[in-house]
Amino acid sequence: MKINKDRLVLSVESELCAGGDAVAEAVAKKLGLRCRTREILPAASILSGISLKLLRRYEERQVRHAYDLTAESVEELRIPPAREFLAAQIAACRSLAEQGPCVLAEHHANAALSDREDHVRIFVHAPREDRLREFARRWGLLPEKAARAFAREDRARSRYFRNVAPRWGKSGNYDLSVNAAAASPEVLADHVVRYLESVSRETLVHPTPAQKRSA
Repeated sequence: MKINKDRLVLSVESELCAGGDAVAEAVAKKLGLRCRTREILPAASILSGISLKLLRRYEERQVRHAYDLTAESVEELRIPPAREFLAAQIAACRSLAEQGPCVLAEHHANAALSDREDHVRIFVHAPREDRLREFARRWGLLPEKAARAFAREDRARSRYFRNVAPRWGKSGNYDLSVNAAAASPEVLADHVVRYLESVSRETLVHPTPAQKRSA
């Protein structure tokens, strides 16, 4: 693998509550790249004409009815077909990647960039118990209720991503998989950088003067 840092784009996908966003942010910081995940839906809205509000609701799997009773404009009363939501996110990922090296998490970034050179695919996973514990903490649920809700959401989320990428979550679909339960996002980011440097045979992160003095 020959990596051109001026063209490098990393896509990060993860299991539910495995901490993929945190790993993506840490990797971007380590490599000196922009993590543009929060820009995907706004860009998708601009490119597709679908309101940002509907895109966010669709991503949260809350669009269920023909009309949105909280709509603030006529445009928000039209619920586009699912394929339009998906196409908007894919187009946004491709557009952001063309603007320069960056890190993108979720939103079908891996599938969107599948034909692009200098694209590195990362998957973040964790034991179910750890993910369930984080799910319960995040939503303030008691263990029994959390377990049922987690199982439903985990299945729904997997189906959602596999609608676009049938091999989503399969190790062969990625260049590198990391276990979020094994270390902090910062340590995992170091692992990702070492992997990139080993396969490219280039130094992508140079030590700071303080690091050189302590070496």
